[in-house]
Amino acid sequence: MSEIQQLAKPGEQKQQPGRGFDRYGLLACLFISAFPIAWISLAGKSLNFGSVVFLLALPWVLLRTGAIVTAALRFPSFFAFDFLLGVTVISVAVMTWKFFVPISPWVLLIVLLVAIAGIPRLLPPHKHNPLSALGLLSVVVSLVAATGWSQDLIFPTTAVNGAVVFKPWSDFFVHATFMPRSLGADTLFQVGNYEWKGLPTIFYHYASYSIPICLAKVGSLPAYATVVGFWAPFGSFLTGLASYALGRALWSQGAGLAALVATFLLPDLCLLNIAHPTYGYFWLQHVAPGGLYGVTIAGTALILITQGVREGRRAWIASGVMVGALVVFFKIQIFAAAFPLLVSFAIVGWPPRKPWQWLILGGCVAVGVALLPLANRFYIGPNVRFDLSGSVWYWQALAKLANGTPVESSYRVFNIAHPFPAHLPQAIGLLLVNALGIFAVVAPLVWFLAVWRKTWQASEAISLAAIAILLLMTFGMGGTGYSDNAHEFIHRPFVWAYWLIGSLTAGRLFAMVAERRPQLSMRAVVVSAVALTVVPVCYGSGLQRGKGSVGNVRSSIRVDRGLIDCAHYIRRQPPVDAVVQDSHLDELLILGGLSERPSFAARLDLWNRASKAFRESPYQEHLRKLHSLEEATNIPALQRSVRETGIRWYVAHPDDPNVWPSEFRDQPAFESKGYRVYDMQHSFDLRG
Repeated sequence: MSEIQQLAKPGEQKQQPGRGFDRYGLLACLFISAFPIAWISLAGKSLNFGSVVFLLALPWVLLRTGAIVTAALRFPSFFAFDFLLGVTVISVAVMTWKFFVPISPWVLLIVLLVAIAGIPRLLPPHKHNPLSALGLLSVVVSLVAATGWSQDLIFPTTAVNGAVVFKPWSDFFVHATFMPRSLGADTLFQVGNYEWKGLPTIFYHYASYSIPICLAKVGSLPAYATVVGFWAPFGSFLTGLASYALGRALWSQGAGLAALVATFLLPDLCLLNIAHPTYGYFWLQHVAPGGLYGVTIAGTALILITQGVREGRRAWIASGVMVGALVVFFKIQIFAAAFPLLVSFAIVGWPPRKPWQWLILGGCVAVGVALLPLANRFYIGPNVRFDLSGSVWYWQALAKLANGTPVESSYRVFNIAHPFPAHLPQAIGLLLVNALGIFAVVAPLVWFLAVWRKTWQASEAISLAAIAILLLMTFGMGGTGYSDNAHEFIHRPFVWAYWLIGSLTAGRLFAMVAERRPQLSMRAVVVSAVALTVVPVCYGSGLQRGKGSVGNVRSSIRVDRGLIDCAHYIRRQPPVDAVVQDSHLDELLILGGLSERPSFAARLDLWNRASKAFRESPYQEHLRKLHSLEEATNIPALQRSVRETGIRWYVAHPDDPNVWPSEFRDQPAFESKGYRVYDMQHSFDLRG
């Protein structure tokens, strides 16, 4: 019997309205506050009162929010699950507000606090399981491990001669731009595209930014420091806590701790130079942290559905499906892999179980495949289709990326023009080893043991379903290369399979062993959890670079000090919605991320490559207007171009040609090491 089933029995737990704080619970909250305070202080090299207050209140807010939901559902409550559910609800609430309510986030924060404080008084008493010593250990171990895996983010920069090296993956400059666009009163629809003025808002994983946005608002923190010092490390912590919660819900606290150890403290095979360099679980999760949040929310949904199936509670199952649907706002690639599994499990397990439920499942699959073309209507369409056309180019790309690595010889066969279907068995084997790591071996052994003992459980079926979906997405999806986003749906969902199968396998194995030797099993997993925290500390340094050659270009970015000074100067100038323009089109969005201002035109090559909708947009007109501005040779022409573009700040790089009139060209608003910031509004102070 799982601990959730024990908690669901009447009279076995204390009755409390909402969530109270026990001794271990209070300690856990203090740790959850203290670690992020340290993270953000080290990343931003400063600390302020607002940040401290927010982070001290955050655990209480998340726990109380989760307890409200579990009380409304009459779902047995425990610390880790309430915390994860609170993250889900608060994140979606903030995102929804920013999409539809054109009012300052300060009002949102006040509304949330009032609701969280008042709603529990309206609910009946609810069962609450106090946090145990093992639960506290899981929190501390998750925090320590998250710190280890996030070393390159918590210490993001290194000063060199005349420049600064940014160790995090270059996409963190892009992520930084998602903070300021949500700090004002305007909705995301009103803000529009932050990189191309006048174009519509893109579909993205906005919900994962919600809590960091609130932190940045209350603490007045720089956006870049917030994403590297809180967004990513906090998401990393959540995945560890989610592994524990899943194992605890399905089996026991010991099983939860075993799941945490397996998925968060053991190095993946990429770190050991055994798997392909692009299949590093910890690397990919920490260079694209939206996946950390996507996996966490999907795992939370699975807990609700699993317990609903066990207890015959339709409300729990339906709630799990709803939470699973919300994953699309945290990481769409995780949603694509997790939601079919969650819905399938919910349909098959819906009480009372009938044979015709399998027919319903088949109908849902058919409808889902038929509706895939709708995804292409988004501004950045993934161009998803199932026609088996993606396998050839994808595996050829893997072979190319494997050159010069220890696994190069395993992929040479895919360099030929038509590697499929002749080499399909080898590709499947490599995929399973790459995506599942050691669990590609351990999981089948656990399944065999379950069959032999005649103790097959739903967890084994879920793991097999996850593998089936992984194979289908890897080999069934179509695509022609990196010119569309299909490769992200082929590659990135493996992190969900790794986390899920690793958590279920480790938890199930512990439960099997603990049946015969409970004390020895518990001691072994506790000692392992403590001892193996050294693994993230050892392997976390340099994690952002990864094992592949791409890391040489996408991490440890050297940025001239002058450009950084210009960005910081612009960030200090009002208004916050003033449009900036980098003379080199800001290909890595460094100026946009550090200045926290919208761009008129940026990252042209990426947008042209990734978005069909962008290629069909009037972006050429944007470029024409920008060219006219840069080629203006007299004050009237310059003024006309400023009116057309709406650009307030223009950043010129050293040695850029400049044909502007000398009375304007020689009077930059700010200058540093050859970089110049021009206040384009100043052109209207000059006579033509």
